[in-house]
Amino acid sequence: MTPRTAARAVSVLAALALVAGCGGSDGSGSGGSRDGGGERSGASRAPDVVPTESRAPDPGRGSGDPDDINGDGHPDLLMQVPVAWPASHGGVPRIAVVFGSPRGPDPTTRTLYTTDELGVPDPSAVGNTPPYPGMTADLDDDGFADFVTRTGEEVPERERRTGAPGNRVVEYVNWGGHTGPRRGAAPTRLRLPAPDAAAGFDDVVRGDFDGDGRHDLAGLRTSDTGLRSDEEAVVLLFGPFTRTGAAARTERRILPQPPYASYSGIRADDIAPSGKPRTTGLFVHYGNDGEQSAGRYFAARPGGGLAAAGRPVREGNGYAFGDFDGDGTRDLAVGDDGGRNDEPGADSEEPDVDNSYAVYPGDGGRVRTYRPREGTGGSYTAVDHDGDGRDALLLGGREGPALYEGDRPVGHLVRRPPARVDGRRVPAGSGWLRVHFAADFDGDGKDEVVLSWTSTKLSDTYGSVPTHWWITHGVGPKDAAVFSTRKFAPPR
Repeated sequence: MTPRTAARAVSVLAALALVAGCGGSDGSGSGGSRDGGGERSGASRAPDVVPTESRAPDPGRGSGDPDDINGDGHPDLLMQVPVAWPASHGGVPRIAVVFGSPRGPDPTTRTLYTTDELGVPDPSAVGNTPPYPGMTADLDDDGFADFVTRTGEEVPERERRTGAPGNRVVEYVNWGGHTGPRRGAAPTRLRLPAPDAAAGFDDVVRGDFDGDGRHDLAGLRTSDTGLRSDEEAVVLLFGPFTRTGAAARTERRILPQPPYASYSGIRADDIAPSGKPRTTGLFVHYGNDGEQSAGRYFAARPGGGLAAAGRPVREGNGYAFGDFDGDGTRDLAVGDDGGRNDEPGADSEEPDVDNSYAVYPGDGGRVRTYRPREGTGGSYTAVDHDGDGRDALLLGGREGPALYEGDRPVGHLVRRPPARVDGRRVPAGSGWLRVHFAADFDGDGKDEVVLSWTSTKLSDTYGSVPTHWWITHGVGPKDAAVFSTRKFAPPR
């Protein structure tokens, strides 16, 4: 099945009145949708419905799912929700948890946090974005997912290395519980190994990197944090973590000097939502200034644990983990996401990169390259749309995300935004549609896809935070739910 990312999407109860009247087109105003065979079908504008909050979540007993905030065995959605405010006055979105149920997360059962209630230090002094939980993971192995937030701080003069930046990113943990993290409880600063504590990590992801079923973290250290190129590494922090923020043990994967630029980011396959032990692979991406760049793939070893050395992969700024060949082993898809360098003479890619993607089998087998007929622009998401255990690749596109098995189209997701919001007409082309991820939320063995929409016409009231959401019913024209989060939080 498709891995779930840190930001959980929501599959809402079909019985709720808010799902009535849902339909499809993308944020650019394209009409219609395609079913699994690729044929077009009609669609209507989505409703603008905000579900009313009805009750608190039931306390859980703990589970192995990193996205199950209250530990009741049902995955939840962690998301930012907008706060209505005049754009000239500024505003900080709230953090919302939409809690799950046997039939999927229910938007009427939710809780909200302010950044003050989480107690994470304000990063504005060092130019960072406001602090929000970037991921969830059960770091202390008590059965309840914890919030992990990256924020910033100035580096004291006595700790600065020559060539290192004057500020660093640090991680804080809000420990979970039967209904989620406790408001007002002081967060714990993550304790890094001595070589990394002074400068911090460039990026951090969650995973199970030794396949023992306990949740781990992986941090990226690069020359951007003042290291020599021969010190660049992936740092593995294995759980369970203590409540003082220390990992049980650590390992390092030294990174060879990249052929150009530097390393820019790290991504991981996700933890098995069932809680069963499954080693998660890692992908480290080279930096770029607009062009497509390559990277290194650390595959999950069959006997458990992460490969000692990374496998070089082709150029491509789009990537997703999934089982694309159906053999039960996780793979990595890497390809062209459509981004181009805007410098004169640098607005194209090589023929072997342009509009293509490649699948790197987790077992080290032969790499296969595909060229979808509609191109490969936009985000990459793995989707098991028919429940056969083999993932297809969902590629963001101008007419809505297109789903491919290899280079064969099997679906096309097009959704239309609401025609009016807050009494104002919203032109269909005024916003943009984003794919968040895909997972089987209703237990039928097939993945649903989570989409969100943001409009420039609403930014003076709600900022850039998504205001409307779709949960598709498979990859056809119907939706399991359509709802708005624009009034989840009270206005300023």
